[in-house]
Amino acid sequence: MPQHLKSIFNYYENSIKIISVFAIAAFFVACDKKDSIKTEDKKDVLESTGSSTVYDVDLTSSTLGWKGTKVGGAHNGTINISSGTISVENNEIKAGNFEIDMKTIKDADITEADGAGKLVGHLGSPDFFDIEKFPTSKFEITGVEKLAQVDEKGNTHNIKGNLTISVTKNITIAANVNMDANQFSATSKFNIDRTDFGVKYKSGKFDAAVKDKAIGDVMEFDLILKALPKQ
Repeated sequence: MPQHLKSIFNYYENSIKIISVFAIAAFFVACDKKDSIKTEDKKDVLESTGSSTVYDVDLTSSTLGWKGTKVGGAHNGTINISSGTISVENNEIKAGNFEIDMKTIKDADITEADGAGKLVGHLGSPDFFDIEKFPTSKFEITGVEKLAQVDEKGNTHNIKGNLTISVTKNITIAANVNMDANQFSATSKFNIDRTDFGVKYKSGKFDAAVKDKAIGDVMEFDLILKALPKQ
């Protein structure tokens, strides 16, 4: 190929690569903006009454799964729920909260040999969740709406609550709730924008220079909460 044609070919090839990188980064930012839960200011927490039945969260059967994305990939894992209670009266949720032990973050999709420990260490660093400064996250219920009918995803309630990571914001999550005299259970799949909670490392919204190394702002969570009557 003549040198001048080769130069033209290389120019267009490099231009296409640059455009592709920006398109991918823009795609992740757009998806994050669309999929994350809206946040509001912190609200007053609901309080149980003397006639409420209190359930203690069963730590052995309750789980919180997480997933984070980056340009060209993703990681997922778990975080342990360390404590929590749910108060019920006349088959309605009156109050509730649960705490999350941030020092128990685990990755489930890569092995230690492939860098799982390094990834978890970075997630716990000041770049992300700064677990030495903020070892515990929590969710405290501020409002509950029972749906008139089960929605298309099987959810029965909208639950409002203050979510505290490094800062506190009020969010609404949809949940499938079941309760009787012997057990309370709830499942919920929801997304948050990590930057709403002060975690801005390699976010394309705040650092245009990260380009194809951008980390997605949206984090996905899969909550399974089970609780037993307080003894």
